[in-house]
Parts: sequence; structure tokens; C-alpha cells
Amino acid sequence: MRRLLAPLIVLALILGGLWLGGESLLAQQLRRIAAQEPMAALGAAQELRDPRRIGVRVSALELQTGAGRIELPQAELWLTPLRPTTLRLALPPRAVLDPGSGPLELGLADATARLRVQPLNGLGMASAGISAGVLTIEGTELAKGLQADAELAALDANAPPDAAAAYDLDLTLDDLEPGLFATLPLPGRLSMNATGRVWLDALPRPSTLTPDLAPLPVGLQLDDAELRLGAVQARILGRVEADTQGRAQGRVVLYTRDAKPLLQAAATAGLIPPKVVTLAGTMLKNISDLPLPENAGFSFPPPAEGELRLPLSFADGKTSLGPVVLGPAPAFPRR
Repeated sequence: MRRLLAPLIVLALILGGLWLGGESLLAQQLRRIAAQEPMAALGAAQELRDPRRIGVRVSALELQTGAGRIELPQAELWLTPLRPTTLRLALPPRAVLDPGSGPLELGLADATARLRVQPLNGLGMASAGISAGVLTIEGTELAKGLQADAELAALDANAPPDAAAAYDLDLTLDDLEPGLFATLPLPGRLSMNATGRVWLDALPRPSTLTPDLAPLPVGLQLDDAELRLGAVQARILGRVEADTQGRAQGRVVLYTRDAKPLLQAAATAGLIPPKVVTLAGTMLKNISDLPLPENAGFSFPPPAEGELRLPLSFADGKTSLGPVVLGPAPAFPRR
């Protein structure tokens, strides 16, 4: 019995040492990064000392982002012994965002994030996800919930030429109130359920965290996107990628029974030119009946009974609705 207990005791001591040492090392690394990184500030980092998790609790964390400065009173970062490649982050129920015009209190109910890395591939991102319950700004409800997941996918023959990584996407947004940040009135709250794929020009990994090296999208595909804006509903399918000038090329098709109010909402939000709204009645029906070729292997089903199929095409730096040119094609982000 003693011979059996001895190696178990030694193993327990080794695992305990790794656990304690790993937490201390993680806390030291976070302090070092915060001290060297001008875009971040950290008040303190304390080991969790929880046998179920290996991680740290940070306090007075400040991050400078494109949306402004974010202040978090505390957050927890950890992994479990059974999943050592997956980092998890728990955010506090309250945070502060200062976009430059003054601080705003954010409510973050049950907000968490996760990141799984590939140790044998430079700690490249294998998957990531964020989720949250009710989100508020200054006590006013912004959204009832958010869930977003990305999973690394294989690059196939249909990937854009500049793609170096692909991620399958799954997004659920519940009752977003766009009026809190939109300058023009929109016809109600926005909800969306979408699946698709995004292509990046580099694999996200620690060496690409600087703005000059951060991966940029070079293509986007929507396999199925169900959208509701107030009483207006639509489906969106399609694929676009960056051309040699960095502008979108490809096709996105909108299926809806609420064509005119949806186009009016898009025009009001500045997403399309107002003249598109005048293309109602017979012209929209004619455009809906046009045959559509496959787009990089992506085929578009015919519209259902009572539904219009409205194709937005992007080519030669222009955006067109059927045969009608609307304006310049959107530009992809570039360094």
C-alpha cells in the first residue's frame, strides 16, 4: 500500500507545483505586458488559487481600443487542467467606456469570452467565442443577448487568393437597439441569426497583435442570415471578397416580403442610396425574376411564393442592384 501511495503523493506534489507556479507565472506575465504596452494599464494581478482552475484575477484594467478607452474594475482569466489550450475570460457586470466625449456605464450581464490556441502552430487561434446576456448603456437596454463563435476551417480551392486563414462563423444577436448609436431613426430593434465564413490574410496569433500586423478580412460568405428589423424580415445569402484594389467583388442576395420598407430602412441608415427606394413595384419584381449565376460555387435558390429576390452585385469597383448601378463598391479594410 505504501508503494502505491508514494508515487501518487509525488504526482500530486508535481501537479500542485505546476498549478501554483503556472498561476504565478501568468500573473507576472500580465504585469509585464501591461507595463510595456501603452494601450493597456493594470492595477493588480492576483492568483486565483482555485483547484478547479488555473488563472488570475486582475483589477483596475484599462484598454485603449478603436471605440475608446474601456475600464474594467476586475476580470478573471483562467484555463482548466483538462483543457490547457483554452483560455477563458469572465468580465464584470459593470464597465466604463469613454469614446472621448465622456464616460458611459456599460452593463455586461454574464459576459464571457474564450480562446483556444494551437501550441504547435505559433499559438494560432483555433477557435474563439463571446457571449453575454442583457447589455445596457447608462442603464438603457442595448440588447437582450449576444453569442458569437468562430472556428478555424480548412482553406479550400474557392478561398480568395490572399486568404491565409478561414473561420466558420455563427452569430446570434437578440433585440439590438440601434437608436442608441444611430443618428437616424430606424424602424425598430435588430435581431439576427447568421452562419457563414470569413477569410483573413493572416492567422491570428500573439505575433500579430500589433496594428501593423493584425489580420484583416479579405472575404466574407453568408450561408444563411435571418434578419429582423422591427416588423421587417429578410434573409441574406452571398459572398464577397476583395479585388486587387481592395473593393468588394461578388454578390449578396436579399430575400424578403418587405422589400420597400426594408430598402427605406437601409436608405435611412445610409447603407444604400435613397434612389433605390424608388425602384419599387414592377421594377423590383423584374429584378427579382432575373436568373443568377453561381458565385464562386455559391448558388442562390429561387424566391418563395410572395417573396422578392434582390441581388446586390459588386464588380469593377461598383455596386449594382440588378442592372441599376447604385454607386461605388464597399472597400475592405487595408493597412
